[in-house]
Amino acid sequence: MDKQMRTVGIKMSIMMSVTMSLVLSLVGTLLGGHFNIPSWLISFAVSLIISLLIGLAVPIKKIVDAFCDKCNTDPQSMKGNLLSGIISDIIYTPIITVIMVIVMLKSAAKHAPAGAVPPVSRVLPVSLIVCMMVGYIVIITVQPLLIKMLTKNLRGNGMQLQMKEEDKQ
Repeated sequence: MDKQMRTVGIKMSIMMSVTMSLVLSLVGTLLGGHFNIPSWLISFAVSLIISLLIGLAVPIKKIVDAFCDKCNTDPQSMKGNLLSGIISDIIYTPIITVIMVIVMLKSAAKHAPAGAVPPVSRVLPVSLIVCMMVGYIVIITVQPLLIKMLTKNLRGNGMQLQMKEEDKQ
């Protein structure tokens, strides 16, 4: 069962990384005011790499479970989902946003006349606020759906395994 839960955790991390990268790269590119497919694809690729590294390096579930325990909240409850969303958003979104803003401004500086690209200090606060809000909404809506989808078969297999053991007795 532990191996199955680890597999679910890895799949969850990958799926949330793809989802967050897709949405945040789209939002970031749109906030830049010059949306084009190549910029968005570069943004998505960089964001996905960052998200995957964070997801594989940071034990989000352990952090969320520990935080929910301190708050006497079931991680699967609505309150647990909202707390989980805050924690995930605080871990993922600022890192992704800061790196993406820097990457996109450096890219824009290569193609724009001198002084035409705004400084990071002017772009980052707005991007961070918008991405934190959008990221939180995405997390609290998508994460429960992915958990249900990924654990549906797990529960079924667990029940079948339990029934087979009972049949043996």
